[in-house]
Amino acid sequence: MIDESPKKPSKQAAEVKASSAKTAAAKNPAAKKAAEKKPSADRGRRYRGVSEEARQAERRQRFVEAGLTVFGSRGYHSSTVRSICAEAGLTERYFYESFSNSEDLLCVVYDYTNQRVRERVLAAVMDAPRDVSAMAYATLVAFLSIMRDDPRMAQLLFVEVLGVSERVDQRYRKSVEDFAQLMQLMVAPLLDAKALPAPLQPDILSVAMLGSVITVVSRWMINGFQEPIGTIAENLHVVLVAMMRHLVILADAPDASASK
Repeated sequence: MIDESPKKPSKQAAEVKASSAKTAAAKNPAAKKAAEKKPSADRGRRYRGVSEEARQAERRQRFVEAGLTVFGSRGYHSSTVRSICAEAGLTERYFYESFSNSEDLLCVVYDYTNQRVRERVLAAVMDAPRDVSAMAYATLVAFLSIMRDDPRMAQLLFVEVLGVSERVDQRYRKSVEDFAQLMQLMVAPLLDAKALPAPLQPDILSVAMLGSVITVVSRWMINGFQEPIGTIAENLHVVLVAMMRHLVILADAPDASASK
């Protein structure tokens, strides 16, 4: 019977191989020096002057933009990791480098979208005259403009995040509270630190004002943004300003009943 198992090299052969390696290194000191400087890990490597961390951040942002497009056009439940990768122009290997699954990406895209909306709204408020009515109108126009200019955002904010999971629902509820807080900040100067009569509560009232905006804008989106921004803004402005003025009346007359 023939023994086909690999033969262990003899001690003499091993010594000859080691000697040859040393000779080659001695003849090429540059190669030896480069080998000594070679990093033990790929994390700090640079490609065309860009670090691995920067390239990973760039890939992550491409997935966020792709997620906004896919979720905001096809819908979250109709999307797949493969479709998101195709939109981003990257492989699934890079997707899982930053996200565990599609829901992970949805949460990041939702936060990213809310941040863009908030920045746009706050910029409009800061540029508006120091008048609550003018600030309210500027806020509405800014919000309506970004929804119409990028329907992906409207679809994501008002449709795609609803009912996905408890984790996503928590993000939605936090977003509502954050924007309601912005409403409270606009109303506060009108009240001039005066308390509202019981049982009125600023947090509930601000959510009610925000709810009117969300409902009207959702309807506007479903109808294909047919009405001009000015029409939607003027109608919502009437609702918000009327509510604000009534709150001022109640604050000035603390004994008055809120139902009168």
